[in-house]
Amino acid sequence: MFLKICAYLRKNFNLFIMKEKLIKQLGDLNFSEKEAAVYVSLAETGQTSAGKIIQDTGYHRNVVYTALDKLINNKLAFKIRRKNIAYFQITDPAQLRQNAQQKLETSTSVSETLSKYLDSSFPEITIHEGIEAYRNYWCSAYTKLPVGSINYVAGSIGDKWLDFMGDAEIKMQNIRRKKKIVWKLVVFDKNDFETNLIRKEPRLNQFRLIDKKEASKDGNFNVFNDEYVVLHSLIEPMIIEIKSKSLAKVFKNIFDLLWEQAKPLK
Repeated sequence: MFLKICAYLRKNFNLFIMKEKLIKQLGDLNFSEKEAAVYVSLAETGQTSAGKIIQDTGYHRNVVYTALDKLINNKLAFKIRRKNIAYFQITDPAQLRQNAQQKLETSTSVSETLSKYLDSSFPEITIHEGIEAYRNYWCSAYTKLPVGSINYVAGSIGDKWLDFMGDAEIKMQNIRRKKKIVWKLVVFDKNDFETNLIRKEPRLNQFRLIDKKEASKDGNFNVFNDEYVVLHSLIEPMIIEIKSKSLAKVFKNIFDLLWEQAKPLK
């Protein structure tokens, strides 16, 4: 007898654990706790009246009827009447997957539409401040760029940039070589760093010069992959990253005008 009692208790405990797990999983599918409990109770009981669900869950009748109505609206249950009494039963549980798939398709469509609005009106702006953030940004940005990308730059690189980058400059250049990312620069003052790059790796470094020594050397702008505009300061280590195709197009047009006016840097 004792063994039978133990087996009974074990069976019911396992059923309880399974029921609690189902209710939690349904919560992940946007069921409220009460809606999930009503749904599981209805699945366990089979076709039944609301009274049995009320008894099983201990919820107020209004809570149970509201949950049942929602299940019916979501095609997860149906109602029939026999002798003027309403009985409820779940539909094929595969309907849960169909409902989730419909929500996924809708969310994908909405996301794509909103992304178009976002790109045209609200650029995504990120500010990176400090030496470590400055160095990490350049290495991370070049790692993310597709192979063969072109980085359009208006403004000289300068010694200050090399000071900010430190050893990270070597790491960034190695990433650039590996991914064959081209620097296309319009510079305003000739310096040894840029001329050495042209001499050593002409395929990766296309530089032109607008000889304007009085031009500011406090920073420059970059256009990455027709999607990002990167403004960076050489007064303090700070980068402003703007993700916007429309703004990238504006800055790219400015770069193209400068490029046409410039002469090859030798």
